[in-house]
Amino acid sequence: MTLEPPAVVPENTGTIRCPRCNAPVAPDQDWCLECGAAARTRLAPTPNWRGPIVVLAIVVVLAGAGLAVAFVALTNDNTTTPPSTAPAVATEPTAAPPPTTPPTTTTPTATTPTVPTSTATAPPTASTPATTGKQP
Repeated sequence: MTLEPPAVVPENTGTIRCPRCNAPVAPDQDWCLECGAAARTRLAPTPNWRGPIVVLAIVVVLAGAGLAVAFVALTNDNTTTPPSTAPAVATEPTAAPPPTTPPTTTTPTATTPTVPTSTATAPPTASTPATTGKQP
C-alpha cells in the first residue's frame, strides 16, 4: 500500500479548485471536468415567479368579477316603471290639439223579449212524507 500525497497545484499558474469536488480547474476552463459544476461562472438562481403569478391571477379574478357585476347592472331589465298618470305636455306651444271625434251613438233595434229564469215555472214535484221504517 502506497500512500500518495494529494496533487498539489501551484497557486501561481491560475489554476483553482472546483467548489464542489475540489478537482483542479485550469485557467481556460469555466466548468469542472470531473463533476460538471461551474467553476468560474456564477450561476444566478432562477427567478421566483410564484408571487407575481398569484398577484396577476387575483387581479384577473377581481377584474372579471367587476365586469360581471357591471354587465348585470347594465342589462337588468327586471325593473318596471309604473305608467305615468301625469297629462301629456305638448313639446311645442303652437301645436294644435288633435281633432276629437264625436261619440258614436247606437240606435235601438227590435228584439224579442226574454223571460228571466227566476220567473220560469218548473213542474211541481210531489213531496212524499218521510217514512220511519215502521209499518202501521
